[in-house]
Amino acid sequence: MDCGLRLPPVIEEVMDAADDLCELKAELPGLGDGLTDKERVSLDDNEEKEEKDMDVGNGEKGLEEEKEVKEEKVEDEERDEKTRLEEEEELEELRAQVVQLMLELEEAREVSQRHEESYNELQGLLEDERLASANQAESFTKQIQRLQAQLRSVQEELDSLEEEKASELWEAQEELRVAQEEVQELQQAAEEAAAERENDIALLQEELCRVRAELERLHNTTQEYELELTTLRAEISMKNQRKEEQEQTGEVGQLKDKCRSLMDECQSLRNDNQHLAEKLQLLEQQRDREEQDSLKVDEEQAVKSEIYMSILQTEQMDRVEPCLQKNSSENKAVNPEEKIEDLNEVFTLQDQLKQAEERASQVQRECEGLKGELLELQGLYESSQKERAELEAELHRCRAELNRLAGRKAQNSCPPSESPVLSIPFIGMVVIMALIWCCWTELMS
Repeated sequence: MDCGLRLPPVIEEVMDAADDLCELKAELPGLGDGLTDKERVSLDDNEEKEEKDMDVGNGEKGLEEEKEVKEEKVEDEERDEKTRLEEEEELEELRAQVVQLMLELEEAREVSQRHEESYNELQGLLEDERLASANQAESFTKQIQRLQAQLRSVQEELDSLEEEKASELWEAQEELRVAQEEVQELQQAAEEAAAERENDIALLQEELCRVRAELERLHNTTQEYELELTTLRAEISMKNQRKEEQEQTGEVGQLKDKCRSLMDECQSLRNDNQHLAEKLQLLEQQRDREEQDSLKVDEEQAVKSEIYMSILQTEQMDRVEPCLQKNSSENKAVNPEEKIEDLNEVFTLQDQLKQAEERASQVQRECEGLKGELLELQGLYESSQKERAELEAELHRCRAELNRLAGRKAQNSCPPSESPVLSIPFIGMVVIMALIWCCWTELMS
C-alpha cells in the first residue's frame, strides 16, 4: 500500500502482521491433509499386520507369534492411540491458535481500517491546514502591508504633532513667562497691600488702645458721678429727715391758731412763686432765643421748666406744714426771705441732682457708643485678619504652583505635558482675585 506517502511505522507493522496471518491461514489446509495421510498409513499398516497375523495363526508357531503379534498390536495400538491423542491435542491446539490468530487478524484488520480512516482524516485535515495556513499567510501579508501603510501615516502624523507640540510648548513657555512676570508684580502689590494692611491694623490697634483708655476714663468718671449722686441723695434725705423731726416737735394747737396767717403767707408765697415762675419763663425764653439752633435743647428746657413748676408747687405744699410747725415751736413770726432761701437751696440741689443724672446718662450713652465702635473695630480687625490669612494662603498656593511649573520646565528630557497650558486659567484666576483684592483694599482705605 503506497499512496504517495509513507505510512507510520505502527501501521506498517500491523499490515505485516496481517499478511503473515493470511499466509498462515493459507498453509493450514495443507497441514490438515498431512495429518489425514498419516492416519491412513497407520490404518493400512495395522490391516497388513492383522492379515499377517491371521496367516501365521494357521501354523503351530502361529500361536506364540500371534500372542507376540497381539501384544505388539496392543502396544502398537496403544502407541497409535497415544500418538493419535497427541496429534488430536496438537490439532486442537493448532485449531485454537488458528482461531485466535483469526480473531487477532480481524482485530488487526479493524485497527488497520480505523488507522487508515484516521490517516485519511489526518491527511484531509493536513490539506485543510495547508490551505488555511496559505490563506492566513496571504492575509497576514496583506495586514502587514496595511499596517506598514498605517505606520507611515501615523509617523507622519506624529511628526506633525511634534511640530505642533513644539510650537504650543514655545507659546506656553512665553505665556508662562508673562504669567510669572504678572505674578511677581501681583506678589509685590500683595506685599505692599499686606504692609499697608499691617499699618492699618497697627493704627487700628492703637485706636483700640486709645478707645479702651477713653472707655476706662469714662468708666471712672461714671463712678465719680454715681458717687456724687449718692452723696447728694444722702444730703437731701438728711435735710428732709431734719425737717420731719422739726415738724414732729411742734404742737397741734399752735398750728391751728396760726394756720390762717400761714395760709395768707402761703398765698403770698404762691404769688411770689408765680412771679418767680414768670421770671424763670422769661429767662428760659431768653435762653431759647440764644440757642435757636438746637431744637432738642428747647424741648429739654421746656420739659425742665415744667418739671421746675411742678416741683415748685409740690415743694410749696410740702413746706407749709414744716413752716407751721417751725413757727409754733419757735413762737415767732415766719420770715419769707428764709423760706425763699430754703426753696432756692432745694431747687439748687435738685438742679445739681438732675445735672448729675444727665451727665451720668450721657456718659453711659457715650460708653455704649464706644462699646459699639469697639465691637465694630474688633469685627473689622477679625475680618482683616481672615482676609490676610486667605491672601497668604493664596500666595503660598501661587508660589507652589510657580515652583511646580519651574520644576517641570527644568525637566527638558521628559516629553512635554499639557499641565503648563492647563495651569494658565488657574494663573488668570489668581490674577483676577488679586485685582479684586486690590480694589477692595482701595475702597476700604
